[in-house]
Amino acid sequence: MEAAEVAVIAELVREHYAPDRLDPGVTEPTLVEYDDGSRSFVLPQDQMFEPYRSFRLLDAEAVGSILVITFRWDDGADDGTIFLMPLDARDVQLDMRDNIAVTTFILHHLEFTLGGPRESWERARTTPFGPRFAVVRPYTQG
Repeated sequence: MEAAEVAVIAELVREHYAPDRLDPGVTEPTLVEYDDGSRSFVLPQDQMFEPYRSFRLLDAEAVGSILVITFRWDDGADDGTIFLMPLDARDVQLDMRDNIAVTTFILHHLEFTLGGPRESWERARTTPFGPRFAVVRPYTQG
């Protein structure tokens, strides 16, 4: 991917994974009807599966062809650790005109890397750089 394409991916991450976007504001499973007439069944955030339950996006940025996602993990035992998850996208081939492909790429990137409790990915995929700062290696970049 080129830097401009990575910037688009970063903007989509900021838009779709913002804390207010992941918290639907319901206290029990609810059927929600949107302005366009579509409906969706939504769960309270504490009943969602990971990473949606605990992932708290701080920012997503393109640094050239590197996507850097900065987040906290609030699973009820948030210790204040800030995680960086860089993805080297130079060799990623993605048709940016295909919304489904782009959405699936982002979804897989986050879910495959962070799709379980913190203990399931932190031990194997993170490198601590301080008492409350660590870098997470994306699942796709072994």
